[in-house]
Amino acid sequence: MATAEIQRQYDEVIAPHYDRDPLAVTGRALNRAVAHLSEAGCLSRILPPAAVLDVGIGTGLFLEQLRRKAERAILPYGLDISRQMIDLAAARLPDLVAEVDDAARLSRHFDDTHFDLICTHFVTGFVPLNELAPQISRKLKPGGYWSFVGGTSHGFPELQRTARSGLAKFLFGGQEISLADLKTPADEAEVVDILSLSGFDVYHAETFEPELYFGNFDDFMNFAWRGGWLTPFIEELGLQNAGRLLRTLLNTFIFPVSDVHRIVIALARKPD
Repeated sequence: MATAEIQRQYDEVIAPHYDRDPLAVTGRALNRAVAHLSEAGCLSRILPPAAVLDVGIGTGLFLEQLRRKAERAILPYGLDISRQMIDLAAARLPDLVAEVDDAARLSRHFDDTHFDLICTHFVTGFVPLNELAPQISRKLKPGGYWSFVGGTSHGFPELQRTARSGLAKFLFGGQEISLADLKTPADEAEVVDILSLSGFDVYHAETFEPELYFGNFDDFMNFAWRGGWLTPFIEELGLQNAGRLLRTLLNTFIFPVSDVHRIVIALARKPD
């Protein structure tokens, strides 16, 4: 998908709704990422101030949470494809140093700074992990940490099954949603393999599987379109413009839907 189209979706659709976090999936995943950092001793008061870069900073939720939990000072930096997201993050973190760009072009930014911690949370749907890893390594100080959070292609199994059904194909003119079109890793093992092969020591890795329930079409759209989880696919199908008849058919024959997401949360360290 073109960068300009991704920017539009985040600026116009996702940014105004992002902090609502339907079903609290983002918030719970980021809580676990902070817990990993705390367990590793990265937030200790005996440590000097930490320069922290959040790639795909969004509205600054993670850095705000990190600053609340850390006993050491946090110096916040951010990169995001969306100007609207950056503006919201800057309002939350007045001392934020930020750039607007695609995560794939991280190496072009912050040339004079090496970081104690770099976070990439929910950006690997657009940038392959094996392309991101060497850029992260170059930006980290020796002994620095990488906090990774990302969905996998095995997420939303019930929605994917439904999208492949004959009824869904009929309603959508033969089109279907397939996470294979994203650049997400398949599972935790793939994430660990890529991090290890890229020279990182993996401190911790887990698969977080939050349960999801969509009682009707509107519940699904609040999560998947406005919440940013499946925005490109929904717009490709034109679901955001669904009329009364299609909405009625979907609520009658598709919803409610119970599902699960599969999110890998990992903490890795660049060797000294």
